[in-house]
Amino acid sequence: LTNLQKLGYCHKDFHSGNILQGEQVSYVSDFGLTGPADKQNSNNKIYGVLPYIAPEVLNGELYTLASDIYSLGVIMAELSTGILPFYRKHDMSLALDICNGLRPDFGKGTPEFYKVLAYRF
Repeated sequence: LTNLQKLGYCHKDFHSGNILQGEQVSYVSDFGLTGPADKQNSNNKIYGVLPYIAPEVLNGELYTLASDIYSLGVIMAELSTGILPFYRKHDMSLALDICNGLRPDFGKGTPEFYKVLAYRF
């Protein structure tokens, strides 16, 4: 993700299912929606897996580098619980809740510094 961002690209579909685990390194995969952050089609279509989509994108704004970082924060919450975020129907109700500030919970015993770091995203 860092390498993509250094190039000025947005992944636009960053979620735990697009992370491949090697023996010692993790890899980001599925670059089908990836593109330059400064050259986007504003066709008002939202792509990706709903729980990982940044609220501003759900509100109709373009994907940005910050949108991918938001997704990383959701993945961090998922890592702390071991379960997918927002285990409920992926519908307009969930989208509205995310836009209104709903964020995934962290697992019991998650260090405070980890939560603070994830919430910065």
